[in-house]
Parts: sequence; structure tokens; C-alpha cells
Amino acid sequence: MLAEQERLLAEQMSRLREELQHSGDPLADNLKPVEPPVWRMEDETQSRHAADPTPARKRNLARQRQRDMIWFFVILIVLVTLLVIGLWVAYVHNTAPNNGA
Repeated sequence: MLAEQERLLAEQMSRLREELQHSGDPLADNLKPVEPPVWRMEDETQSRHAADPTPARKRNLARQRQRDMIWFFVILIVLVTLLVIGLWVAYVHNTAPNNGA
């Protein structure tokens, strides 16, 4: 709908420009060339930036998240291992025969 209105407006402007040039009006020579509307130019610049499906920042965050998960599980395994060793030492210490008494 907007593109159709834009096309109609461009046609109307070109007709008016031709009429001014045929009438010999000196102002017709000073007319600016036809440029796309500002909102059209903004859409074009945004579409160029939207070509990258995943920005570099999100890709880097995904890698960082993966590294964090690896570190989390490594540290979790180390802590569970230390807990098991500590419980085993406490069990052996408490169940050992008391030779000094």
C-alpha cells in the first residue's frame, strides 16, 4: 500500500515537473532531482544491517555460556570428589580401633 502511494506520488511529481519545463518557468530548472523519501532510505539501511542472522555478540555469548557450563561441571565433579574423600576419611577415622586407650 505504501509502495503504491509512493509510486503514484512519483508519477504525479514527474508529470508536474514536465508541465513546469514545458511552460518555460525559470523555477523548473532549479528543481531538485527526485529522491526516495526519508523513510524509504531508513528502511534500506536497516535491511543491510539485518542481513546477519546472528550478531557476533550473541555468538560470543553462546561460546562463553558453553565454557561456563564446562567449568561448572568440572568444579562440581571436583567438589563431589572432595566431599566423598572427606566422608571416607571421617568414616575410617571413626571406625578405626583405638590403640592408645
